[in-house]
Amino acid sequence: MDVYRIAEKHDYRIVHTIRLDTGPLATALILTGAVMEFAAAAIVVPSFEHADAARHAITECAALATPMQVYPRGYRWPVVQP
Repeated sequence: MDVYRIAEKHDYRIVHTIRLDTGPLATALILTGAVMEFAAAAIVVPSFEHADAARHAITECAALATPMQVYPRGYRWPVVQP
């Protein structure tokens, strides 16, 4: 799905795009650094799977906008029991 449409759907505006091919830790560091550098309100992803591994780090500093919903900054992710 197009991130520009997702952003518009949730009343955000894309200012910068970042394309990554990194592991979860590097992804989290790069994205949280970009949020702080640009004072971003949200990270917009084309699907939840694109942010799944870094979702905790993202929502610590910004909202996470996916095609289905927005997880607000500070969102408390449910604990999954094995």
